[in-house]
Amino acid sequence: MSTTLYRKYRPVTFSELIGQKHVVQTLKNAVKTGRIGQAYLFAGPRGTGKTSIARIFAKTINCQHLKNGEPCLKCDSCQNILDNRALDIIEIDAASNTGVDNIRELRETVKLPPSSLKYKVYIIDEVHMLSGGAFNALLKTLEEPPTNVVFILATTEVHKIPETILSRVQRFDFTRLTIEEIINRLEEIAKLEKVKVDREALEIIASSSEGGMRNAESLLGQVIALEDKKITVKEVEFILGTVSEKFTAEFVDLAIQKKYAEVFAKIGELREMGIDFKNFAKSLLNYLRQMLVLKINPDLGQKLSYEITKERLEQIKKQITNIETEEILNFINILQENTEKFKSSPIPQLFLEVSIAKLAAKQSGHPMSIIPVKDDPPVKKEIVQKNASSDVFGHRMSKDSQVQNIPPAAEKNKSASKNTSADIDLITSNWSEIIESLKSYNHSLSSVLKMSSPALIDGNYLILKTKYDFYKEKLVEMTNRLTIEKAIDKITGVVLKLKPVTEKELSEEYPNFKEKKSLMQEAVDIFGGKIV
Repeated sequence: MSTTLYRKYRPVTFSELIGQKHVVQTLKNAVKTGRIGQAYLFAGPRGTGKTSIARIFAKTINCQHLKNGEPCLKCDSCQNILDNRALDIIEIDAASNTGVDNIRELRETVKLPPSSLKYKVYIIDEVHMLSGGAFNALLKTLEEPPTNVVFILATTEVHKIPETILSRVQRFDFTRLTIEEIINRLEEIAKLEKVKVDREALEIIASSSEGGMRNAESLLGQVIALEDKKITVKEVEFILGTVSEKFTAEFVDLAIQKKYAEVFAKIGELREMGIDFKNFAKSLLNYLRQMLVLKINPDLGQKLSYEITKERLEQIKKQITNIETEEILNFINILQENTEKFKSSPIPQLFLEVSIAKLAAKQSGHPMSIIPVKDDPPVKKEIVQKNASSDVFGHRMSKDSQVQNIPPAAEKNKSASKNTSADIDLITSNWSEIIESLKSYNHSLSSVLKMSSPALIDGNYLILKTKYDFYKEKLVEMTNRLTIEKAIDKITGVVLKLKPVTEKELSEEYPNFKEKKSLMQEAVDIFGGKIV
């Protein structure tokens, strides 16, 4: 089996490490001066080099021929450690050894002198996973360990470590790697693997790694598994289900310029590319957060170096000159609100389309809402971008479409508040067309509608009969209900609210209801015969 990249290219000396210069320099100085501590705590995000530095430090303090604070890699001690044959280097996964008994066993082995090395080193990973009793058992050993024993504790959640433990260790805080450091390292690995990867593709990988080198190397390994000697941006986007920062920047640029028709075209591109909209929402929110931070204080650009490149930083600085802080906040709030609101929507891009539509409405000063007036039919207001090619749900529109008020339903075919028996006939006769119109938006919803049928109209409500509770639950979901109501309005001109009920509920709530026979069934009853 081939070795994973992060194991294959794990650094073996301090000089090979990427980042964490403050930690490396302090440890090298300790080795040079002979001031080796007896307990260390390495705390920081995953994939930032905690275990790698712990192993290098263990190798360094046991090296027989040190060179400027670096292990020689040639002596017996170094060779044994490199080959994982050193019995005095003990690595413990605290996540699977959480109990008191495990630590008691460790305390017994601590008393034994090193078998071949100068120092016996215990590397305890994810130490925060130890139980309270286990921490108490470890406490005494950390307080008075034998002189030839060194403890290195590693954790991603330092807040879970008891204060009594923290007071007995030398603590080192690891930071996320900058995006430039990650890209440079990935370029080196790609050359060693004899694979060419576009710089922009490496930027996507580096951004997705969230400052962790191990994450980045794992993602690069996943991409290289394509066995393609030339890795492009499109391939990386497809594999990771995300998009480049360049695409996100263009998306935001169009929103800033209020070119909402083109923004909707971009959403269409995302769908065609098969991009995970949840991942894109995360990238978009993060991009807007970066804009907000730099808008408030441009000097904080250095703090964002672990997540954006210098080129992207300059681009964001240009963008924020064309947008106000309040507009960025509005965009963030609307996007976050709709991401939560439509997270269970069967239409993955709906939250994004609604967010952009609301943003357009807010900036144009026209509220996108239906305001009911007592005893009068509701008046719809729809915000449509001039010269847009499609509306929020993807319907084609004329080039001269502008912000307009749709007249009350009474001036259309029927009034929602004065529905007659003709309305139910109209809906019933067009039911197949209504179901068919929903297929392109949500195939499963149209399937549920096939198992349901319009029963009657009660005031402003269309009572929709369905056989099982499962179907009813699907139909009462707000997104599904609004989609069906819109389809009924569009095809029949009848404005109604949907009220799904089971057959049992229908008979209980409307005991006098008798299902109306279809025209074909009436013909069969009159002339005799059967439907074949």
